[in-house]
Amino acid sequence: MSDSDSTLSPEPQRTIKIIFISDYLCAFCYIGNKSLKDAIAGCRDLDVRFDVEFRPFTLLCPSSAPEVPKAKGEKVPNRREYLVRKFGKEQAESKWKVVEELAQKAGLPLAEDGIVARSTLAHRLAVKAYKVGGQAMQGHLNDILFDAIFAGCQDVSDVEFLADAAEKIGLMNKAEATTFLQDTDCKNCVNQMIEAARASGVNGVPSIIIDGKWALNGVQSTECYLQILRKIAQSSSMTECASIVSVAS
Repeated sequence: MSDSDSTLSPEPQRTIKIIFISDYLCAFCYIGNKSLKDAIAGCRDLDVRFDVEFRPFTLLCPSSAPEVPKAKGEKVPNRREYLVRKFGKEQAESKWKVVEELAQKAGLPLAEDGIVARSTLAHRLAVKAYKVGGQAMQGHLNDILFDAIFAGCQDVSDVEFLADAAEKIGLMNKAEATTFLQDTDCKNCVNQMIEAARASGVNGVPSIIIDGKWALNGVQSTECYLQILRKIAQSSSMTECASIVSVAS
């Protein structure tokens, strides 16, 4: 080896981009967030880094629906009522039983009921968090919001709750966050992301795009995510990676 060879800088670590399309009202997204994080932790021995970006989707209403504040004293529908109204009692109970089993397997707390409210404001805050602090800040916000919604029965559309969350993650102070949420900053960006997801064929969440090449639809176990991420990180064969993702999804 020559002297010039010995001074060469090491090759930059490969970055694998993961886009996680989700809605904060989706219990499967709550579970998928935890499963994906655990899978990424299981890849620490690999010479790659993962950049996870959560992008918005709305299950409850179209992205273009006006943001009208709830009237004082207006009753907010609970999750149990909403699911029964949407699927019927028997199917709603069956679906929620699956959620409970998956949450228990993932080690996540899950309240028996919760509040169903539009998630547009939360999505705007999450987009802002990623712009300012990347995946670390957005991921911290996701953990706070998902836990509050599914374990604490919190209203995801409540401005005071969201402003507190923004302050906790260091995005902005509570007063600044309140002003941000009452304004329209990042609203167009959120709407464009939702429209782009729908245009690409996404009609349910979670929907995950890995390295811009492979897609996973629906919640997956930690073991499934781990197998796929390790294969993609280790394999030099695009064909092999694509077939693995196709089978797993």
